[in-house]
This record gives sequence, C-alpha cells and structure tokens, in this order.
Amino acid sequence: MYGTLKKYVLIALLFTVSACQCKKENVDPPAPPAPPQDTYLVTSIRINGIPKDSLVYNNQQQLIERWDYNTSFHQWQNYISFIYAADGYLKTALYYNENDNSLKSRSQKDSLAWTAGRVTIYTTYYRELGEAVSGYDTSTLQINNSRLLSLAGSKDTFYLNIGVFGEKVEYEEYLYQQQDISHFTGLNYINIRGGQLVKDAYSYDMRYNSQINPLFRYLAKNPILLRKVTADLQDIVRRGYPFLASEHYVTSIRSAAADMPVTYYTPDTLKYPLEQILPSSNKISYRYKIIKAP
Repeated sequence: MYGTLKKYVLIALLFTVSACQCKKENVDPPAPPAPPQDTYLVTSIRINGIPKDSLVYNNQQQLIERWDYNTSFHQWQNYISFIYAADGYLKTALYYNENDNSLKSRSQKDSLAWTAGRVTIYTTYYRELGEAVSGYDTSTLQINNSRLLSLAGSKDTFYLNIGVFGEKVEYEEYLYQQQDISHFTGLNYINIRGGQLVKDAYSYDMRYNSQINPLFRYLAKNPILLRKVTADLQDIVRRGYPFLASEHYVTSIRSAAADMPVTYYTPDTLKYPLEQILPSSNKISYRYKIIKAP
C-alpha cells in the first residue's frame, strides 16, 4: 500500500512540473518601455506683434527667468529670476532692473511660503542698486485643493484713511473645472470721498479642447509668473485673459458683451500652435515661439 501511495505522489508531482513548464512557456515577454515623450518649451510671447514675455529655461527644463520688453528702447531689459523648492513649487523670486543692458541692480525679493489653502509672500524692497533695503511687505494668495491659484487680492473692503478717505476692493478670482479656468472675475473698485468713483469689473467664462497647453506645468507652480504672463500688455491695464494658466487650449471666451471663438494657426511641422487669434473689437493675436527641449 505504501508503494502504491508513493507511486500516486510521484505521478502528481510529474503533472505539476509539466503544468508549470507549459504555463511558463506560454507567458508573453514584457512589453518594451514606452519611448520618452518630447518636451516643448514656450520661449517668447508676442501680442499683436509686440514682444511681451521672454522665458528662459535651465538644463533641467525649469523656467528660471521671465524678461520684460522695453517698448521705448526696443529691447529686453528688466527680468525676474525664479528659484524652486524640491517639489517644483516656487520658493523665491528675485527682481532685477537693467539700464542700457550694462548696469544691473536688484529691486525686490519675494520669498514664498506654501501652506494649506494659501501662499504667503514676504517681500523685501531694495534701493541704491540693491545694496540697501528700503522696506518690507507681506501679501497672500489663496489656492484651491489642487494648489492652483484661486484668489489674488481680497474681497474685503479696505478703508482708506491716510491723507484721503474712501473704500477700495480689488481682487482676481479663478474658478476651475478640473485644471482649466472655467470662470474668471476681476474687480477694481476705488471710491475716494470727494473724488471720482473708479469701478472696473469684468468676468469671463472659458471653454477648452483636449490639447495640452505647454505653459501650464510652469504657471501652475509659479503664481508670480502666472500673473505676469496673463496680465495685459506691459501691465498698462491688468485685464489679461488668464487662459494660459489652464491645462488645455481655450476654444472660446464668453463675457457679458460677446462670445469670442478662439482660432489657431499650427504649421504641419509643429505639434503646438504658433498663433492664437481672438476676434474682439480689435483683433488680438497671441504669437508664440516654441522649441523642442534638447
């Protein structure tokens, strides 16, 4: 009986080994790793043919400088240098002025502290070509659960009582659908007693396609750069369209006055559009220089 049992055990083991070998032979080889995706960098933005932003990247593809264009001297002049924390979010912004591209001086330093729902900006102002401190300031920005900018300024009424008396409310609010800005509201209200009331209020609803905006991953983690890039030309009027801070390309911008479809020009040889056209009362053309990262 013991011999018979031993025989059955040996037969069962042989079937098990055979099954394992067959199973191993039928396993498909692992798929090869996906090829690395190309990265594209926006290096300059023009509005209606006038240079607005020049963007500089380092070898790690971090956006490290944003330059202003001086329309009087027709040259790139003042710039902001950005330093990031290990998680990729902005830590420090250094502001520099250049005179005739020969004399450079630091005018301002912003140190950012990111906490739940808020970014606190500690600002130091400089004088004497950056050699002496002229003052300090602290401001805050509100962010949502995804750490995207949701409110700049404040909806609270600020009462003026130094030299002049009155009330002031100024803010920009960003509402999102996923990671696209679906609604934007701006308000600049100043009521000086005995003076003229200033009230500039505007809002937009925006819709998007599925194409990725190559600027989004940089602006999402750098609210100072976001507000500079989305501001109007030369900050003469801070009534910029904030669609560049969204993950995808905008297809329409709707305000109380009009519904503007946004069109694009994309050469056959490029992955991203070179030009973005807004058919407002005066046509607005955003033109981009986009390069493939080395």
